[in-house]
Amino acid sequence: MMGDVSIREATRDDAKAIKHVARDSWHAAYDSVLGADRVDEKVESWYDPERLVTDDIEQDDRLFFVAIVDETVVGFVEMVPDESDDKLAHLYRIYVASDYWGRGIGSSLLDHIETVLEEQGFDRLQLSVMAENNVGVSFYESNGFHRTSTTHNDQLDFQQYEYLKHLG
Repeated sequence: MMGDVSIREATRDDAKAIKHVARDSWHAAYDSVLGADRVDEKVESWYDPERLVTDDIEQDDRLFFVAIVDETVVGFVEMVPDESDDKLAHLYRIYVASDYWGRGIGSSLLDHIETVLEEQGFDRLQLSVMAENNVGVSFYESNGFHRTSTTHNDQLDFQQYEYLKHLG
């Protein structure tokens, strides 16, 4: 039986747990597309705990929340504001440990950040997702996001979908 989920702001003490969740969920979602070695390489680079603290968790313009079940970080969500449109936010990352998929934790994280964004005056939330990430595509579409375009991610060499959701 899963305990209740609680959501709170991420702190520097969460960085290693966030990396653990990222590694697990990235392998579950992307190994078949990118390969396990490439996933490891990206997780090591993008989720280095010190870098997470300085570049993400402790940045005043970002929102970064973690989902906790039984005192363990099982998911996280991060938002960055648009550089030119003060009503537009970007869902930078949202991941849940694969053992917790299908239990509503991702939706709870998304609901939480949408509420905070609305309180801060944002009216739209945008994101990009790998086109071959069927779990992610299904999640976003079932949570009210609408596909606006298909683009090519040059950094990782894959097609991605752009999504937008109007808040409120």
